[in-house]
Amino acid sequence: MCFDTTSSNTGRISGACVLLEQKLGMELLSLACRHHIMELVIGAAFRVCMGSTSSPEVPLFKRFQDYWRFIDTDKYETRIAADDLARLVDDIKQSTIDFANKHLEQSQPRDDYKEFLELVLIFLGATPAKGVRFMSPGAMHHARWMSKVIYSLKIWMFKAQFRLTLTEERGLHDVCVFAVRVHLKAWISAPLASGAPYSDLLLLKSLLEYSSIHLAISKATSNKFSGHLWYLSPELVGLAFFDSRVSSSTKRLMVSAMQSEDDQEQEHTKRITIDLDSAKNKNLEHFVTAKSAKLFRMMDLPDGFLTVDPDLWEDRHDYKLASETVRSLKVVNDHAERGVALIQEYSGFITQDESQLQFLLQVVNEHRRVYPDSRKQTLSGQPYIGTKQFCLYFFKAKYKLIKILIFFLFS
Repeated sequence: MCFDTTSSNTGRISGACVLLEQKLGMELLSLACRHHIMELVIGAAFRVCMGSTSSPEVPLFKRFQDYWRFIDTDKYETRIAADDLARLVDDIKQSTIDFANKHLEQSQPRDDYKEFLELVLIFLGATPAKGVRFMSPGAMHHARWMSKVIYSLKIWMFKAQFRLTLTEERGLHDVCVFAVRVHLKAWISAPLASGAPYSDLLLLKSLLEYSSIHLAISKATSNKFSGHLWYLSPELVGLAFFDSRVSSSTKRLMVSAMQSEDDQEQEHTKRITIDLDSAKNKNLEHFVTAKSAKLFRMMDLPDGFLTVDPDLWEDRHDYKLASETVRSLKVVNDHAERGVALIQEYSGFITQDESQLQFLLQVVNEHRRVYPDSRKQTLSGQPYIGTKQFCLYFFKAKYKLIKILIFFLFS
């Protein structure tokens, strides 16, 4: 199961995840959406710096969106202007630039992820491969994952043209530093299933060490993140066996801990709790127990490689086979988020009637069944029984919805 960590999903009694396991009569792996978790972390940092609001939109972002037409995008500021504050980003400047450029060369699943990477480069004084450009401010509601960092970086770089209070300016500065130093790498690396345990441990330590820069942010974010350590649970920490960043010595200790017979029976939990005072001294092997073998049983992964030295794993067929399966795991639900947003937008243009909306969903589902792909041999089959009804809906839609239609038919 890949899911957002809302109480409606994760509730112990009536959460959707619990109900699914009850209906299926089996235990499932709980792959909490790592982007949703990272959003909770940056949200905690944002509240510390900018305060909280009951409005669905951030008032500062709304002001900036309305003022955007007066902004000269050729006049922007980079980095931290004051010399006494430049040290907060200078020590990680080059490594962050290299990281951003590397991932910009790869295909990003969403445009706002790409925009985040480009804004960080501009903020640090570098120039993206396609040049400096600024997109017009878009959605800003709290449910949009990237709005906080994208708006904060833009407003900071154009603060000379946009009126800010001293409190707002200082708050934006702190958000930008946190986004560049901590949030960027955690967010972009989130979709990697094999790297989830090690990345989460590194992130937790980074949040605790951030106290040397901003104590309030460190405390708020580490407390928030400590409640979402899904991938350091005994069942999922075994994903780190397939992480190339984890040393062979650590993997040996993990194997030894998993084979230990001294593992005491603990209360069943999908996520762990950890004493933050001792977290800095924790390594991956400290989270491995005999229960960690459950990952191999539940996913039917070959585990013969565990009997040999980790230095030899890369050359073994069973390790490669298990590694391919792990890499295919989805630990973010970006596609589900995009699908929900698209169907809401699409259906809103066509009908507001619930019964008609349900019919539309059935037509799309039937079309996917009959035409599972867009290959010529598939499309040249028997006529689709729902084509007439579907076309009636389509011609009511506006032209700009064509790309949404294609997404639902062939994604």
